[in-house]
Amino acid sequence: MSQDIKKRYKRNIILDYLHMFFRNTNFTHGIWAAYLLAQGYTLIDVGLFEMIFHISSLAGEVPTGVVGDLLGRRVSRMLGILSYFVYIALMLFGIHSYLLIIIAFIICGLSYTFESGSGDALVYDSLKEIGEEDRFMKVNGIREVIYQTATVVVLFLTGLLLEGKHQTDYYLTAGMFVIAFLMIFSMKETHIPHDTKGLSFRKRMYEHFGKTWTIVTKNKRLLSLIIVGALLTAPVTCLFIYAQEYFHYQGFSEQWMLFFLASHALTAAFGGFLANKVEHKIGEKNLLILIPILFLGGFWLTLLPYYGFIAFIALGFFESLFYVILFDYMNRLIPSETRASVLSFFGMSFSIVMILIFPIMGVIGDHKTIWVAYLFLAIIVSIVVIALEFLVLKPKKSAV
Repeated sequence: MSQDIKKRYKRNIILDYLHMFFRNTNFTHGIWAAYLLAQGYTLIDVGLFEMIFHISSLAGEVPTGVVGDLLGRRVSRMLGILSYFVYIALMLFGIHSYLLIIIAFIICGLSYTFESGSGDALVYDSLKEIGEEDRFMKVNGIREVIYQTATVVVLFLTGLLLEGKHQTDYYLTAGMFVIAFLMIFSMKETHIPHDTKGLSFRKRMYEHFGKTWTIVTKNKRLLSLIIVGALLTAPVTCLFIYAQEYFHYQGFSEQWMLFFLASHALTAAFGGFLANKVEHKIGEKNLLILIPILFLGGFWLTLLPYYGFIAFIALGFFESLFYVILFDYMNRLIPSETRASVLSFFGMSFSIVMILIFPIMGVIGDHKTIWVAYLFLAIIVSIVVIALEFLVLKPKKSAV
């Protein structure tokens, strides 16, 4: 490999850092639910729209992962950004049409699936091309710091300058996504080895899906990491999305709510930054025992009146730490030619959990209170953590 090509693969990492910042300088991140509520929609509607988003993600994850593996991760990521522009347009100009908002969330779900597997795959394989894949946890930690830093910037600016200006949030986000698109467009595609080039695209997709399914289902360690990751990270996402309504219920202003969300993102940035060091000191098995317990404590402490925001902020740290470590573990087990597709199985599992939990929280919040919905979430997490701890600590049967 020539030095020029090596430089371009190294440049991919810098371009990805820039892309992460601009793509996640998303001014709608903390306000989309409040925007819909302000337009007359209910919590049940919000839960339904989020469920539609995750059904769309569920349906699109593996097909778009296959697209990323067969047509290129760079192409897939650009399609994701273009899809998001359509979502923004529908949210701005179709806000009073229930049908158009449903279509918006379907397209939004697809936009995330084009990015979810291909983003990590392009970064990991760029490092692999230059023999530096061992740096992935550190690089992914930096990406997580950038992601959370962008979120902090957005939420603080929204709280200080853009409170209630929800349409402006969408226009600003569109501008950020234009820059993010240019960063992806400037990247160099990685080499994706395939032995199906003589087949039609339809047959290639069929063969590729079969290969991906085999890798996920036959590798028990990989499958367990995917399931554990989805079961722990999806509830935190539910907690985050309903946070504005929850803190409003506790008597905080919208400005304070956005500061809590920003602080959650700030601690998450520290979690991503420290992931590499923490993993080296504690080790995989100890992390799989300790982190679920910390998650569990955080969910119950969030229920405290007035002071629950402290636990909510701390959960950002634990989730980010876990996420960075988890994706490093998974990538070590995945061959390059199926990386985007296999990683999409994580997104699919995440969506399944969200589809099951998120709308139920909306119904409980509307018919009872949002605090009761948070209590429901804490109970669900308790059941999951107890089951996980039992599986991790269960002694292996010795062969006789």
